[in-house]
Amino acid sequence: MTATMLGDSGAQRRPAGWPVPAGEAARVAALHGLGVLDQPRQADLDAAARLTAYVCGTSTALINLIDADRQWTAGAHGFEPQEVGREASMCAHAVLGREVVHTTDARADDRFAASPFVTGAIAGARRYASAPLLTRDGHAVGAVCAFDEATGGFTDEQLGLLRDVADQVMALFEMRRMTAALARLAARDPLTGVANRRGLEQAIASAIARAERGLGTPSLVVVDLDGFTEINATLGHPAADAVLRSVAGRLVATARAVDTVGRLGGDEFAVLLEHTGGPGATAALGRLRRCLHEDSDGGGTPVVGACLGMATYRPGDSVASLMSRADAEMYAEKARRP
Repeated sequence: MTATMLGDSGAQRRPAGWPVPAGEAARVAALHGLGVLDQPRQADLDAAARLTAYVCGTSTALINLIDADRQWTAGAHGFEPQEVGREASMCAHAVLGREVVHTTDARADDRFAASPFVTGAIAGARRYASAPLLTRDGHAVGAVCAFDEATGGFTDEQLGLLRDVADQVMALFEMRRMTAALARLAARDPLTGVANRRGLEQAIASAIARAERGLGTPSLVVVDLDGFTEINATLGHPAADAVLRSVAGRLVATARAVDTVGRLGGDEFAVLLEHTGGPGATAALGRLRRCLHEDSDGGGTPVVGACLGMATYRPGDSVASLMSRADAEMYAEKARRP
């Protein structure tokens, strides 16, 4: 065997046969926390794989993420990405430690010889090298690997450059995670924690796009509170803020997990009901109405009434037209009040 041996002393093997590092649950949680699994193919990750093949002098390079029971390819050069079981993964060995794993001939290496990436079932890898993708906490969530069908070794410089590429790919993943987190914060109302107008409009736009492809019919409920101005004037901002948080909490507790609750501004809220039209939308409107007219939330927060209006998607609707029709229904209800 002509390979660098590392990390196996702390590993266990599952019945399926793949090696499992110590702290596997935390490692998988770190991978899922990045939010990079099962994403559309990205040109920059394919470019990183192309750079890997160039610096290592191989025909093929992959950026592989190692989930609990599978390998998912995030970037590729010289190979069509495909998901495989973890037992088939060569890079499953790279997540056992922090060092670069490499071999001059995978067919003669007990760790890799049975892999379909070596036997020809998927590929015919012979010389192979992989550098783990390490989070800031030291969890190896995947690897950047290079291989081809010729036997031979890698220079120290090539292995060092492979490590450098892996570090840059990991930095890219971390940047994407932070960008996604900031985007979520930017789409949230800081007082109530529900979506703000921007976040709600984005959710409505996505629901309309799905409806246009025949994937469900959404409805939108607009909620305008009664007596909120008086509470603000007589009891002060803290009490008014408590009312808004209470209303948001009631709406979230009543809506389904797939629905989106948002605050449009001031004392106006909205609930996007995914895949809900007809009788289902009417029933949902009734539940939302009842939750807002309960006597108490148990915390002594002042109770206010509300007017609600609902509109269900029609072909040709835009975000603005759907919101406008729901608004009109809400104002019509308000006008009917004695």
